[in-house]
Amino acid sequence: MESMKKYMLLIVFLNTLGFAVSAQQNKVYKEMTLGELLNIDVAVTASKKPEDLFEAPLSTTIIKKQDIEESGATSIPEALRLAQGVIVREITPGNYDVHIRGYDDITKNVYLKQPYNTTTLVMIDNRVVYSYFSGGTLWETFPVDLNDVERIEIVRGPASALYGPNAVTGVINIITSHANKQGVNISATGRLGTNNAKNANVNIGYNWNDKTKLSFSGNFTERRRFDDAYFDFNKKDYTDIDNLTLTVTPIKNLNTFEDWTFSEIQEAMGSDYDEDLSLRKIGGNVFFLHNFTEQTNIDIAIGAQKSISQKAGYLNLSTVLSEFESKSYYLNSRFKHRNFYGQFNINSGQDFSNYKFNSYKFTNIEGNIEYFKQFKTLSIRPGIGYKYLSYNSPLTYDEPFSFNEFDYQFKDDEARTASVYSAFLLSEWKATPKLRMIGAIRIDKFNINKNYFANYEIASTFRINKNNLIRAVYSRANKSPFFFDSYLNASLYIKDSFEVEDENISFEIPISNSIKGSEDLKYPTITNQEIGWRTKINSNFNLDVEVFYSQVKNFVNPNAYINNKLVQQLSALGEQQAILSVETESNVLFENYDLDAEQIGVGFTLNYNVSDKFKATVFGTFQKTNISGRKNVEYTVVNNTNTVSVDNVLTSETNAVVNPIEWSNEITPSMFGGFTMNYRPTTKWNFNTNAYIYSEQQFDDFNYYSLLDQSASDDGFTKMKIDANVVLNSMVSYQINKNIRANITVKNIFGDHTEYGFADTIGRQFLIGINWEL
Repeated sequence: MESMKKYMLLIVFLNTLGFAVSAQQNKVYKEMTLGELLNIDVAVTASKKPEDLFEAPLSTTIIKKQDIEESGATSIPEALRLAQGVIVREITPGNYDVHIRGYDDITKNVYLKQPYNTTTLVMIDNRVVYSYFSGGTLWETFPVDLNDVERIEIVRGPASALYGPNAVTGVINIITSHANKQGVNISATGRLGTNNAKNANVNIGYNWNDKTKLSFSGNFTERRRFDDAYFDFNKKDYTDIDNLTLTVTPIKNLNTFEDWTFSEIQEAMGSDYDEDLSLRKIGGNVFFLHNFTEQTNIDIAIGAQKSISQKAGYLNLSTVLSEFESKSYYLNSRFKHRNFYGQFNINSGQDFSNYKFNSYKFTNIEGNIEYFKQFKTLSIRPGIGYKYLSYNSPLTYDEPFSFNEFDYQFKDDEARTASVYSAFLLSEWKATPKLRMIGAIRIDKFNINKNYFANYEIASTFRINKNNLIRAVYSRANKSPFFFDSYLNASLYIKDSFEVEDENISFEIPISNSIKGSEDLKYPTITNQEIGWRTKINSNFNLDVEVFYSQVKNFVNPNAYINNKLVQQLSALGEQQAILSVETESNVLFENYDLDAEQIGVGFTLNYNVSDKFKATVFGTFQKTNISGRKNVEYTVVNNTNTVSVDNVLTSETNAVVNPIEWSNEITPSMFGGFTMNYRPTTKWNFNTNAYIYSEQQFDDFNYYSLLDQSASDDGFTKMKIDANVVLNSMVSYQINKNIRANITVKNIFGDHTEYGFADTIGRQFLIGINWEL
């Protein structure tokens, strides 16, 4: 009877995973016990089909719904701290910056000065949630929340061959699930905490015999700051909002040389701050699934969100934190018919900063279709896709945006648009019952860029036996063009003092700055080599180890081309007399840059399930990043000329180039990881302790406007060390009755600390919550 159960379960498992291979090829599963089969985790993202996580060809972690609930995590990015290889920094309470494996600094430029991540692709049910304006993921703008999440799949390493550009360091796929049991499904959660923390989630759905599912969900979150100060780069310290100074001081009146002040810019642009608020968001969704037959179904989701947050972002001429308000809606539809898979989605809205020139409106439309064909030992999956992208920003119009006038009017007829055409092929060959080979290639063409963006992946797995598997991957991925880098168009006049030491003369001169993007840039491209080993030491103890080496090329940097011109009257004997004019002009242009980066590292995850009552996980990543080339700020003179006119006028010109970004090896921590321990002594009680650990880091900032000649002022450099830290959390929950579970959570047990450079203090927090399910 036991063997019959095992055989039937094996058939169900293989059908679920879609393995159209012979019984001999699945011999390994026949050798498993019933308990081992029941404990198999199914992953989708690593190979675009359901499969045993143990077999996944790429470095993959699954964070299950139960893991999230037991940990006491209050948001999706916070839940990512439960996975290996993910760097999660809390900028302000509830606002996060998330990186896979690092390479934090490759995203910086003169305007996006902090290492805000643009190299990890995030999806919700395979719908890309990514800002093509300047790159990156705006986590606070997600319409879904933890109550909607069934699991989160994390693929470490380049995956653009599977999902398109910007999956440079990896992919995070948030998979939702609703109305899983037949009949009425209701789930509601709520939390209240110190520092006025609030969370509420509700999900109501109905399941008609697993053929049709309809669900409605809503969520609300509010977080308050633990302090009300802002970092001032001139003072190199925190100060209140009324005493902030400008790191870049635009001239308000070119005739009188009067400067703008911080308070005047705030008043002119209505750039007010809610100094106490860190995050407030509300979202709602409708999910509909219908199975016409076993081989045909549709899956539709629609939703909207509104949020306001204080976080790091674009340069606001003063401090790191800006206030952002976002409104958006989405439609995501997926279908399957026999071997055809298709998806269509639209996402539209606006992301407005309290510094209005940093605001934009957007509409993204995407569609793709794929075909899957399985032969005896070979499968192929070709596909094509199309994207329409539209972004409307005052910084990208034909007429330069003036930082001296702060006129931020939107012009709907000057929105920038792009069409993106994609072709994709994934192939898999089961060479032997133990050896598996996977290859993928994808080409994307943006009509706003002359380059083709080609990504590929070659992977192989070898199952030594049922308890051991080794794998190897060679892959390449690149970032995509962004509207900001391609079309940025702005002007800025600042003033500087010109001194004649011999004559003790000093006077002020205007400095003209023009900042422009470039359309046909190449973008950072990562090539990755990786080997891994997965082993089940025994039925309760398994280990996953990976060693990786990667290189990045094609950095993008806004170089400043400076022209200094001095005109003097000479005497008949050639002696210098009156200074007739002094001019300085700077043209900042986005260009490809002579810089390389490489990273070598090792990661591991160790799972120990002692029994149904106790389980523990330990994970970590150790890495070393090296950056070579012109990584430090340099002022390079490229030309000096002196000409004398017939009327004895000397014109002296100096042409120089400045790379205004200082690249750092120290921004990515050399070690990051954590652990979780969960103890369930009875069916009613559950105790969880989890920690996220990172080593020392250093954030750098450089004000390149202070470098107008060869003598750079040290005042232009600011560094902040982020100390090594353990973010320790604990939650205890109690099942009051069949439907209600109460919990108490303590976050950041060790107290105040800062995780992101020049940003906020993150303090200790106590929360009490309740879960109700029907």
